[in-house]
Amino acid sequence: MATEVFISWSGDLSRKLGEALRDWLPGALQYVKPYFSPEDIEKGAKWDTDIAAALESSDVGVICLTPDNMEKPWILFEAGALSKSMGKSSVCPLLFGIEPTDVTPPLSNLQATRFGREDFKKLITTINNSAGDAKLGTDVLDDVFGMWWPRLETKVQEILASPDGHTAKERRPQREMIEEILELTRSSASRQIASPRIAPAHVRVLMQTLEEMMPLLDTDSESIQLLRTLNRPLGYLCKMAGLPRMATHYRHTMGSIFGLRAEATDEPTNDVSGDRPRPPGEDGE
Repeated sequence: MATEVFISWSGDLSRKLGEALRDWLPGALQYVKPYFSPEDIEKGAKWDTDIAAALESSDVGVICLTPDNMEKPWILFEAGALSKSMGKSSVCPLLFGIEPTDVTPPLSNLQATRFGREDFKKLITTINNSAGDAKLGTDVLDDVFGMWWPRLETKVQEILASPDGHTAKERRPQREMIEEILELTRSSASRQIASPRIAPAHVRVLMQTLEEMMPLLDTDSESIQLLRTLNRPLGYLCKMAGLPRMATHYRHTMGSIFGLRAEATDEPTNDVSGDRPRPPGEDGE
């Protein structure tokens, strides 16, 4: 049975690095089946069913981090989804041109890997340990890695030496980050109008990721106002997923962090059936 590795990326440089990793992995570890979406999901603001399924079925997640994408909302969403699906120990931010100290929460809560021979070998060992019966012995893995590593190292050096590889490390404005999250949320809600139900697990990942991001935002009035605009689309998503209390919890969390009074959405609901404890597999995924 193949070991599925989800490769997450955002931005042109990260895409090229992810493609290099996608092409290299099955050659070095023949039991590996990489999942790599060639489309920039963030630009299209579309999380389709194929990607959602791949996030849930993958054994290991590799997040290609560069100086210009560490705070991209889509990277944070996929990291959160991977962590919920497989646990933090199997989600590995792979750092290109940055140090672990440059990474901020929630990504800093994961075990980051620098792109270098020794660190990358640890990542390959993590993937190999997830292979079950197909797992290579230590000596065989050492030989395989020693043979294949120079090919990947050369390819990555070529990418980083290209014009796209010289990216300036610049913190994105808070407004831009929040507006991008808002667009993703609104788009998700609008695509579900014709659907009678949204998968609760996906909504939980979205809500939990947003709450984890709140402490990272500035407490200026502009950021607060933009966060407030999320109330209605998030309330709709939670209602359609049968999780109305998650929207209430989001508003209360926002209130406690920013010192605001919790505000009700324009679409209240008395349906609390979605908040009851469910046995595994009842989410309808």
